[in-house]
Amino acid sequence: MNKKVYYVGVDTPGDCIARDKLDDLYVHSKCPCVGHKLDRVFVVHSPIDFEIYVDRKPGENRITCTDADLMEFDDDYFLSPNPVLQLMIAQFLFWTEEDDIWFEFNDHPMTSLNNNFVAIGGWFNLSNWSRTSSLAFTVVDETKPVIIKKGDPVSRIRFYPPDLRDGIILQEEKDSRISEEIKERYIKKKKKEKPDDWRSKLFSRTTKTSKCPVSFLFDRGRGFQ
Repeated sequence: MNKKVYYVGVDTPGDCIARDKLDDLYVHSKCPCVGHKLDRVFVVHSPIDFEIYVDRKPGENRITCTDADLMEFDDDYFLSPNPVLQLMIAQFLFWTEEDDIWFEFNDHPMTSLNNNFVAIGGWFNLSNWSRTSSLAFTVVDETKPVIIKKGDPVSRIRFYPPDLRDGIILQEEKDSRISEEIKERYIKKKKKEKPDDWRSKLFSRTTKTSKCPVSFLFDRGRGFQ
């Protein structure tokens, strides 16, 4: 049985996320174990060209980049062995009507070689907690810039249903009127929540009380007509 997960791009074209067709060209794709997993993996691609230069010195940390409005960091980000930064591009808002669908965000294996960064991964119960994705990463070699070209793969996303034999259908909401309404309602809902409201929902089983903060989307008519 297939499980549906819906999404809208947040200042990002919807086609910047897709199944990874490159693996189909390799011999390992013929293995049923590999293929079963790859069918549930989606690759996120950068919608823009972007460069970041890190200058980390005692008492002074500086970032030079293509667009400072797309960067997020503070002094704590520079205390790690390698600098940690967050880039607010390739963002998507995901939600699902299904129970206990887990969302996993992972690095892409080519970024350390081609782009000089490794994305920071994590996972949580998407059915309880819908949220926008973002790209947090560690810089591999801070003496060199992070260079991202439009179309480069930057991360991978997986969805885990309770029964791993089930497939995943990732469906974009393409009606611009509906997608904008979804994003606006999501932002308003997030602003009303208390700081720790979300913690108990991240890893718990789905219940009526733990249902995600965009549960108002579960009526497919959505009342937007």
